[in-house]
Amino acid sequence: MGCGDGQDPKLHEVKRVHEAPDGNEEAWYDGVRSMLEEAYLGADDPFGQSGFRGDAARWGRARRPIVVAIHRDGTFLDIGCANGALMESIVAWAREDGHAVEPYGLDISPKLADLARRRLPEWRDRIHVGNALDWRPPFRFDYARTELVYVPTHRQRQLVKRLLSDVLAPGGRLIICSYGSSRRPTPSAEPVGDLLRSWGYEVAGEAAGRDSNGVVFTRVAWIEAPQLAPKSSA
Repeated sequence: MGCGDGQDPKLHEVKRVHEAPDGNEEAWYDGVRSMLEEAYLGADDPFGQSGFRGDAARWGRARRPIVVAIHRDGTFLDIGCANGALMESIVAWAREDGHAVEPYGLDISPKLADLARRRLPEWRDRIHVGNALDWRPPFRFDYARTELVYVPTHRQRQLVKRLLSDVLAPGGRLIICSYGSSRRPTPSAEPVGDLLRSWGYEVAGEAAGRDSNGVVFTRVAWIEAPQLAPKSSA
């Protein structure tokens, strides 16, 4: 489930309806899944199938800042991988920066995961279907990228906590993205780093991407999973 610039504006209506305190979470996920599948599967280019409107140059401005968080070789889980376009790009960009990344994907939509497997048959066994709140990973990852909008607002802190404790390896990095869109009243991406700090997390780093008009349409912040406590000597 990849959200980003150019996503179907009806998606925001689904979220408003189901984020009420008495909202039906199952219906929320069903609605988001349906909207994303309609928008992404209807696109005829790899960026559109990943929830993005624009050419390769604009895609690079919007998504390459994610790689700033990659400081060493390791496994990379893209949560909300959609058609796998970001997985491909992260591998290439990280290589340009001198790091080898082994990509994996997770999406809540079986149809989008299927699309990713068809596009990337060499990685088909690495692309999984599930909800990041309860999905059980085959192992722990060095990096995991996500967006907070993948869950209802009242579940967002739970998502961060869960990924840090159950999905990332000790010392791994949780990379959280926020994307703006020219189709929204406020095009600039939300300051996700400030939100994480307000929840008590120490933000290890931040990066941003600007559109050609100067608008900050991507914000990236990352936090690190705790290291294992040292074993006491006998």
